[in-house]
Amino acid sequence: MTRGLLGAAALLALAGGAGAQVDTTARDTTARHDTTAHRDTTPAYLPAFAAARPEGPLPRGTRYAFPADSFAFSNAQTLADLLGHIPGVYVARGGMYGQAEVVLYGGRGPAGVEVYWDGVPYLPLGRDSVYLDLGRISLAPLERVDVLVLPATLRIYLVTARQQSTATASQVRIATGQARTANYRGSYERRWRSGLGLSLVADYNNNDGVSGSSSTPFNSVDLWLKAEYLPTPKVGVSYQIASSSWKRSPSDQPGLTDHFAYKRRDGIFRLFAGAREDGLGPRLDVAFVTTSASADTAVTGRSLSQGALALGNRWGHGHVGVTLRSQDEDRPWQLEGSAAWIPLRPLTLAADARRARYSNSRNGERLHLAAGLALPLGLTARGDVAWAHDLQAPALASDTAQRTTDISGALRWDRHRITVEVGLARRDSFVPLGHPAGLRPLGGLGPTQATRYLTVHAAFEPLPGVHFSGWYFDPSVSSGNDFEPPYHARVSATFYSKFWRVYKSGIFALRGEIAMDSWSRGTAGLDTTGNVLALPGATFMEVNVEVQIAGVTIFWIQRNMNGMRGGYVPGLDYPRRYQFYGVRWLFTN
Repeated sequence: MTRGLLGAAALLALAGGAGAQVDTTARDTTARHDTTAHRDTTPAYLPAFAAARPEGPLPRGTRYAFPADSFAFSNAQTLADLLGHIPGVYVARGGMYGQAEVVLYGGRGPAGVEVYWDGVPYLPLGRDSVYLDLGRISLAPLERVDVLVLPATLRIYLVTARQQSTATASQVRIATGQARTANYRGSYERRWRSGLGLSLVADYNNNDGVSGSSSTPFNSVDLWLKAEYLPTPKVGVSYQIASSSWKRSPSDQPGLTDHFAYKRRDGIFRLFAGAREDGLGPRLDVAFVTTSASADTAVTGRSLSQGALALGNRWGHGHVGVTLRSQDEDRPWQLEGSAAWIPLRPLTLAADARRARYSNSRNGERLHLAAGLALPLGLTARGDVAWAHDLQAPALASDTAQRTTDISGALRWDRHRITVEVGLARRDSFVPLGHPAGLRPLGGLGPTQATRYLTVHAAFEPLPGVHFSGWYFDPSVSSGNDFEPPYHARVSATFYSKFWRVYKSGIFALRGEIAMDSWSRGTAGLDTTGNVLALPGATFMEVNVEVQIAGVTIFWIQRNMNGMRGGYVPGLDYPRRYQFYGVRWLFTN
């Protein structure tokens, strides 16, 4: 942190010197007599780093976009909460907020989720070097989350806040709730006309847990600092530090929740240079990352470094790019390529490929092809093919490459107030490795057999401000795969209104949502002795009410409002009618 602050101070000094150079022109003596001369206080909008997310064009429906309002003005408290809106996603929760939240998709275990932080792979590190706990990735520094949905993999792109206006922005959030829940969050963002920017975010969370359950006392502190300098839209440099430390207490009953202390620090240096101010044309991106994990009494501390060099070219109807990465000793190098093109207006084509070298002379390849076609009457069709002969957990020396071919297709209908999408997919068999360290009773996932899937996703707005949405997921296997029960659905009803502009500039807004997540009986992997765990059917409901008055938002959220007895993972219960509430202030002065 000290090195990061010194680096930020150096950038501040550099920009201050650049913005206050000696003026060698003749002194204008008329200004002293001109009573109209004054300082320009009008906010200016400055260039920022391009959002590191999937390069388009992409077929319609292949990407889910969650802008800042999706997690600032909704019931989402964690990254896992956001991903629960994607068909087929199962969030294995170890209990209430603070416990493990492992996102499972496609029956692929750790290979089903890839996370990128500002375009840099966010690798698991520490006690669990295989699975990522998405409940521990703070939303506080983020302004956007994009998810590229492949037939058996989610590629998650996290975009940190990018302040463009010279008007200073800051935010304060205070929340409390049952189990002595406490959340304090503050942020500060500033840009100067010289091109320098500084962003700070601090997020503190704490709760006392529920006695006798898997929801144990928890505490976390997340800090984020970013300094950047973009003198022109064609070139820029930034450095950011993301520090996260948390502690989870052991459960009163042995075997439910282990003591878990952890601290992670990521330092990310980025540089770009482009040929044009509008973002088109050739572009060079360079990134260097250091990551360290410590404070865990179960394992020794570890650190790793990453480097990336990317070259690309964008034009009005497509893009092409290539990236060379050098990661830790388990991933010496990777070569990635991507391209997208609209050869004809109704047709969209996209492709990406990767060749990787791993430790112990292991190799991996993967290829993804996608196509979309716009049809009459608001219909669009798309298809995806993903082929891989790759590892899922390079950190495990016993991991070997598995060959898979997954295919999916969907037909979508979009109208002014209605969207309906029906999709089919076929996924190959797979053998997941490892087990999430935060889910104590779960010893691992069993082999996944080749499966066909049906998904239905719909959204409907019968009246202005009244919105219904949901998805349904159904595998062809009668008993389903692990954490893929035969029937799984999520539905929600939302009311949102600014009261038809009765109040000046829509200063007052009201939002209310009730949602339900329900699934049938299935399997939940293997316990620590190798026996199959049964996944009971369950239905969890939640409600969210928010009132916004100018820059102030008052919110109240209740989880498991129907008092469901059980949990998302066998043996790990979820508190009944758990609620928390609070207020957010947004300032722009």
